[in-house]
Amino acid sequence: MPLNGLRAHRGIAENLLAELRSRPSHAYLFSGPRGVGKALVATGIAHSVMCERSPGENFCCTPERCPVRESPQTERTRTRAADAEAQRCECCSACVQMATGVHPDFSYVTRPPNRVDVLIEQVRELIVELGIRPSRAERRIAIIDDAETLNIPAQNALLKTLEEPPGHAIIFLVTSSERALLDTVRSRMRPVRFPALGVADIEAILVARGIADKTRAGALARLARGSAKRAIALAAGVEPPVKELLGALSNAKSIDFAKASAIAQGFFGNRDEAADNFELLARLLEDILCYKLLKSEFAAFSSESAKKMKELADGIEVEAVVKCIDAAVRAAQAVDEMANSRLQAENWWTLAGEAMRGE
Repeated sequence: MPLNGLRAHRGIAENLLAELRSRPSHAYLFSGPRGVGKALVATGIAHSVMCERSPGENFCCTPERCPVRESPQTERTRTRAADAEAQRCECCSACVQMATGVHPDFSYVTRPPNRVDVLIEQVRELIVELGIRPSRAERRIAIIDDAETLNIPAQNALLKTLEEPPGHAIIFLVTSSERALLDTVRSRMRPVRFPALGVADIEAILVARGIADKTRAGALARLARGSAKRAIALAAGVEPPVKELLGALSNAKSIDFAKASAIAQGFFGNRDEAADNFELLARLLEDILCYKLLKSEFAAFSSESAKKMKELADGIEVEAVVKCIDAAVRAAQAVDEMANSRLQAENWWTLAGEAMRGE
C-alpha cells in the first residue's frame, strides 16, 4: 500500500523517505519484533522509489486493487504481462512490475520454503545483481528478509558489498534479532528499530480487514502481543495453543525431564513455533501476575482459559511467576539468535517445574 496509508510506523517511513531524497545510506538494518510491519515498510519504500508516475509516499500502485495475476513461466512473458496489466489498473508499469515481483532493479531475498536459513547461494546471486547498474530506475534496491537466518558464511559473503557498496544500490536487511548478525555486518548499516504495535493500531488493522465486531477485534489485538501478523492469523482462525500450554503449566509441579522433552517436541520443534510459544508463555504469565497483584481480568481469553488461569494463579507464588517470565523472555531471545529451540524449551520447562515447586 502507499506509505501514507500505513496504520503504524508512519513517522519512521516519512523520515526514511526524506533521508533517501537527501543523503541516503547504502544499507539499512530494520529490526524489531516479529510481525510488526518491517518488511512492509521496506517494500513500500522500495515501491515509492521505483514508481514512475508519482514517486514518494503516495506512489500510484495499490496492489490490493490490481487484478489478480498468475505468473507466466518465462521472464519475457512475465514482463509483457506486467506491461499489459499496467493498462488495466491504476498503476504505472513500474509499480505493476514491483507488485508482480519482476522489476529488473528490485531484488527480494528470503529463506526458501522448508529451510531454516537464507542460503549463501542466494547472497552470491544478489551480490552479482547489485553490481549491475540499474536498467529502469535510478537505483537498485534489495531487501533481505529473515536476515537473522543468514549463516556466518552468507554474512561474510555480504560483508564485502557492505564495506564497498556500489553507489547505485541500497540494501535493506529485515530482522527480528539484531544480535544474530555479526558485529561487522551491523556496524556497516544504518539501524532503524521498529517497536511492537499498540493495541489500538492492531485493532484498526483488523477492522480494516473486515472484522466488524470491535469487541472481538480488541480481544484479538490484545492477544496478538504487539504483532499485526499474529492478529491476522488469529482472525483467520489460527488458534494459538493456549489451552495446551495452560494445561502443561497447571501440571508443571510434577514435570520431569521426559515430560519436558515431550512438551518441547510438541510445541517448540522449530524456531518460528518456539519463538511464538515462548512469547505466548510470557504473555500468559504476565496476565497471571497482573491478576495476582492487581486483580486484573483475563479479557483477551475465552471463559474456559480465563478460569484455568485463575486456578493457576491461585496455586503459584509471585516469585515463581516472575522467575518463569524472565526465563521465557530469555529463551525467546536465545531462539531468535538461532539457539536450539527444543533445548531451550526443555530447559525452560525444567526450570518452571522447579520454580513452581519452590526449589
